[in-house]
Amino acid sequence: MKRRAFWWDIDESLEPSKTYELPKQSDFVIVGGGYTGLSAGLTIARQGKSVVVLDSGKPGLGASTRNGGICSGQIRLSHSSLCHRFSKEFADEVYLEGVEARFDLSKFCLEENIDCQLQMSGRFTGAMSEADYYKQSKESERLNKLDGHKTSMVSKADQHNEISTDLFFGGMLREEIGGFHPGKFFAGLLKCSEGAGVNIISDTPVLEIKDISEGKKSVVTKRGSISTGKVIVATNAYTGTKHRVGKFLRRRLVPAQSAIIVTEKLGVDRVKEMMPKLRMYGNTANLYSYFRPTPDHDRILLGSRGFDKLEATDRTVKYLKQKLSLIFPDLLECKIEYCWQGNVGFTRTQLPVIFEYNDIYYAAGYAGSGTVWARWMGKKVAETAMRTANKPSIFYGEPPKSIPFYDGNPWFLPSIQYYYALKDWLKFRH
Repeated sequence: MKRRAFWWDIDESLEPSKTYELPKQSDFVIVGGGYTGLSAGLTIARQGKSVVVLDSGKPGLGASTRNGGICSGQIRLSHSSLCHRFSKEFADEVYLEGVEARFDLSKFCLEENIDCQLQMSGRFTGAMSEADYYKQSKESERLNKLDGHKTSMVSKADQHNEISTDLFFGGMLREEIGGFHPGKFFAGLLKCSEGAGVNIISDTPVLEIKDISEGKKSVVTKRGSISTGKVIVATNAYTGTKHRVGKFLRRRLVPAQSAIIVTEKLGVDRVKEMMPKLRMYGNTANLYSYFRPTPDHDRILLGSRGFDKLEATDRTVKYLKQKLSLIFPDLLECKIEYCWQGNVGFTRTQLPVIFEYNDIYYAAGYAGSGTVWARWMGKKVAETAMRTANKPSIFYGEPPKSIPFYDGNPWFLPSIQYYYALKDWLKFRH
């Protein structure tokens, strides 16, 4: 079994085409070279500004090429929850921006000729109880009142038309959601960024960001310093705890581990027997699982929470295989060929954020839906920093609240996971 991302085994290059020298100065410096950082860099470069993207390792080898490739623009909180916690107007704006972000991703891939196997196949989310099905029905009614959403409910009696399982009590279908190949998308975004003149520098951790004078900062790295007018931090769940530079963000962002398995080749016909419409899939468990056919439709991928700090162990493989087998009992004996894990970033509100603090701009907190939000928020934070946005993101505002007694090490996550596991156990008993 390969303990590495399935998405890395492609013909396209996932590394910059050349080694860039660290310049003495640049109009913009971006810290983090994933979807957010490269999207921001591309947006800035196409406005004629010089821009440097710094990554502490290899660009894109964090969440950008470790995710499951489901392009949902999902918000962790339901529309009804947002209405209750904030307002209906805010909830509508949040969900409408999700529509805009999904459309913008499709448009971007088409205009830039990025062949990342983007397939707007729809997503079926299976209800884990009758009560969950009822909640989904109410949410479906809400979403159908918003432009760009097309949802419907699938009863338990009809769910075999969507998925060959008896685990669910029916579920919700959202036709506007799809999926892509994360590695191929990153390769295309990297090529576009370099072509626009973005200076992408690997293996260059940022140690500190210092004030030089009004409107000027020095970005200090292990390879030297860069003088710049504007800094964007796009490290999200890979902010780290080693250096001072990430302290403000990491006190406001929780990195949670998510792990993924991919089966051996099953063949297109067998995958279609289990997933007749070849959609994206999920469920309503508190410890959420997502699954899908791989882009070539000959394997099945499943992701959920992981147990390990750095690399996925046999314990995680067994746990995810059990989840897969509960959905598809016929896969109990199938081999798992890939397993890996990565970080997912959460704010206290579980909403994405764009904010400015001490003349540094931040975009973070995609809560597991970064395939759409990371690229979109990179574009929007760049527009915000350049003062060129016709309409700011609904997520632009004050810095999120810090988490008490926390500095980037999520010591409390195991307790939260056990709590959610207990809630799921109680739910499934009924």
